[in-house]
Formats: sequence, C-alpha cells, structure tokens
Amino acid sequence: MLYRRLAPLVWLLIMAPGSVAQAGMPAPLPLEVPRVLQLSTPALERFQAISFFLFVFAACAAVVMLLWNYVQRDFPRLPRLSFGRAAAGVFLWGLLFVIVLTMISGARELMTPRAWEQRGYTYQLAEPPATSGEAPANDQSRVEAPDLTATSSEEGGDR
Repeated sequence: MLYRRLAPLVWLLIMAPGSVAQAGMPAPLPLEVPRVLQLSTPALERFQAISFFLFVFAACAAVVMLLWNYVQRDFPRLPRLSFGRAAAGVFLWGLLFVIVLTMISGARELMTPRAWEQRGYTYQLAEPPATSGEAPANDQSRVEAPDLTATSSEEGGDR
C-alpha cells in the first residue's frame, strides 16, 4: 500500500530533468597532470628497490613453500605449509642472518681494535699510522728473531 503511494513520487524524482548539481569540495587541479603524477628520480629508484626486494622475498617464500610441500608428500607427519607461514619462516631466517652477520662484524672489530673508523653511517678502514724509518727502542711488541745464518764452524765446533 505504501509502495503504491510512493512509486509515482520516486518515478518523478528519478525522471525529472535536473540542473547541474554541485557536489564535493572545490579544489584547484594541476595544469600539468603528467608531470605532477610522475615520480622524481630518487623516489622512482627507491620504489624500484623496494619492489624488487618484495618480489625476491615473495619468490623465496614461494620456493620454501613448494619445497616443503614436496618433501611433505614423503613424510606425511609434516604439516602442509601455507604461503603466509613460509613468508614468516623466511622473515625469521632473515633476522637470524642479520644477527649472525652483526656478530661477525663485532668480532672483526674485537680482533682488530681501532682498525675501523666510523664515517657517516658506515665503517671504513682507518688510515695506517705514519711509520718513521726506525721503530722506537722501547717497543716491546716486536721480538727480534735470532740470526740463523751462522755456521757451526764459526761457533767453534764441527759435528
């Protein structure tokens, strides 16, 4: 009953000719749209590097998933591996490698103290100290090797 009363009103509103409607918030549009939508060179290089990293990460996760599920056929006790769990495993292995490489670089610094200097955000080899012609007389770190060129006849004995 209500439908019969509202149907002509709805039809009139839909079919009635309307004037131009203004909607939304006015905003000035750029005059050179292609130039505005184009990334700058550093931003484009950054985007390419990030997308390449994500592609390689996804490819590694897919390979891990496929290999795991292939081996799972022979070992039915192993669960099936989804892509999300494979990606989480690749992420955790990546964190493990970062920790190991950080430990290696720390050990390098411990074995060669003051051999590396921080320059900016990275470390580079320090400049070697300038050496003079002769070593200092009180340098205890250098031990002179005995002269082994002397023959037994010079020592006063024949064997």
